[in-house]
Amino acid sequence: MTEHAAAPVAPEERLARSRRHKVVGGVCGGLGRYFNLDPVIFRVPVAILSVLGGVGLIAYGLAWLLIPFEREEEHEGRRLLSGRVEGPGLTALLFIVAGCGLLLATIGDDGGVAWFSVLVFGALAGVASWSRRRGDETVTMNPQGVAQVVAEAPPEAHAPPAPLGPSWWQGAAARQDQGYLWGPADARPGDYAPGTVPGARPPMEGGPPVPPPPAKPREWPFSALVLLLALGACAAGTAIAWSSQPLGAALSVGLASALAVFGLGLVFSAFRGRLGAGTVAAVIVTSVLLGAASVLPDNITTSVSTPVWRVTSADQLRPGYELGSADAQLDLSALAVAPDERLSTRVEAGAGQVTVLVPLDVTVVVREEITIGAFTYQPLNDDSELTRIDEFNGGIDVSGTHTYEPEPGVEPGGTIELDLELGIGHLSVQRVAEESR
Repeated sequence: MTEHAAAPVAPEERLARSRRHKVVGGVCGGLGRYFNLDPVIFRVPVAILSVLGGVGLIAYGLAWLLIPFEREEEHEGRRLLSGRVEGPGLTALLFIVAGCGLLLATIGDDGGVAWFSVLVFGALAGVASWSRRRGDETVTMNPQGVAQVVAEAPPEAHAPPAPLGPSWWQGAAARQDQGYLWGPADARPGDYAPGTVPGARPPMEGGPPVPPPPAKPREWPFSALVLLLALGACAAGTAIAWSSQPLGAALSVGLASALAVFGLGLVFSAFRGRLGAGTVAAVIVTSVLLGAASVLPDNITTSVSTPVWRVTSADQLRPGYELGSADAQLDLSALAVAPDERLSTRVEAGAGQVTVLVPLDVTVVVREEITIGAFTYQPLNDDSELTRIDEFNGGIDVSGTHTYEPEPGVEPGGTIELDLELGIGHLSVQRVAEESR
């Protein structure tokens, strides 16, 4: 007996989820078949990254939505957008939501989980690309082996054709009082009811009547109702937490309540009803807003204060001033600082406008740190130069250290160090003469 060497097998030309090697959604099985790899190579990293940071859940859910089943052209994401909310699509969407929740919970760490996820996905992409290229090169180098295996393979088994009954077609020109062109002589239009199975034999004469197909359950179009309930839940949740929680937490409670209503609507529509693409888009927008609200600093409050601190001596200057959402002013213009004296203070605010007024004769050292906003420095704010700004630094994650010498023509004094930190808003340092106050 002659043994034939196993011929190379060409990788699949189309990426699709597997039905045979399916554990959850068939994503890893489809990836393994497409890249000619064992599906376990994909399953283990996805499981690890699902526990550490939720990135695996997000990636698996997106792949479940966007990759169709084998021998199908339509994927679950398209079904969701067309309003056909079914179990697989709903499960994939829940995977993404749960993964986003875990990811948001790990945002405050040192970034180790994020870098680990990037490295794991990079390694997977490299292994998959190498395996795919290797399969293509093997098939290109030995096409005769593949053709021989295909030729020697047994024919694919097919189901036997369903027996067809006699044709009961009625001519287009026939009138209602005429019978069929062939068939039973006493047959009339409407006597024959087709079966529910394609290719089924029509009922024999004198046999039991064929039952009509079961009626489809009525679908309730309740997209507008779900949207209104979600808006009401968002407003109610935000109002309940508004007075006792920071701004980010209050918005998170309201948006989470809206997502809960959307989730219940999707679950209900999987059994009875139909939700349109607008509801799915609303779920995505709400999830993005919830993620943005969850990363807002805790010192951004829902109420705005307007404190004014006027400091006239070094004893009155505090080591630090902490604010929530405020329009605050720290007036140091009347503070006398000796030439060899060095004073320092810190101002920390969540959001709003913070203005610091400094004398003309001191050296000012400013260290600013702003998450989103701008920092400006005005040398002299008199009537002739109200709009003069010598320093502007704005954008996202603004930070820096600046030193400003005393105004020209005045006797130099000491030094004031300002450590300013703001979440969202505007920081301003202005020179003001005491006589103009």
